[in-house]
Amino acid sequence: MTASEEKKVVIIKSQKVVHTPRILLADDHPQILSNLCRLADTVGEVVGAVSDGRTAVEESLRLHPDVVVLDLVMPGVEGLEAARLLRRDLPECKAIICSMFAHSELIAEVFASGAVGLVRKQAAHADLAPAIRAALNGETFVSPSLEHDAMPS
Repeated sequence: MTASEEKKVVIIKSQKVVHTPRILLADDHPQILSNLCRLADTVGEVVGAVSDGRTAVEESLRLHPDVVVLDLVMPGVEGLEAARLLRRDLPECKAIICSMFAHSELIAEVFASGAVGLVRKQAAHADLAPAIRAALNGETFVSPSLEHDAMPS
């Protein structure tokens, strides 16, 4: 196994080694999507990169990724609605929402949609990989900067 392959193998809490995680990403900004793909590639295999929520759901149903990373605001089907559809149609797939925005209601909306994580785009370089690992381990994740910003003053 090469060093690149070794870092992509995820060890679940039970200490069983599983397959390389399959990740699909959706963002309507090409540069952000490219950066998210590069970051996600450090923890798994990026099986798809799309620019809207409807395509994210369609490709997820076709490709069966383990994790789907969704932009909150996209044309057509937005991230929260895509997460709801994935929870209904592909319940084994874990959704993570990425957002530039932070408020306490958003955190509640993200989890109510069925998503298991919320990553602040500005902190994706530090938070996306841990969010994906948390999702794969059946845990939830909120970017620490979002938790701080969402706290009432």
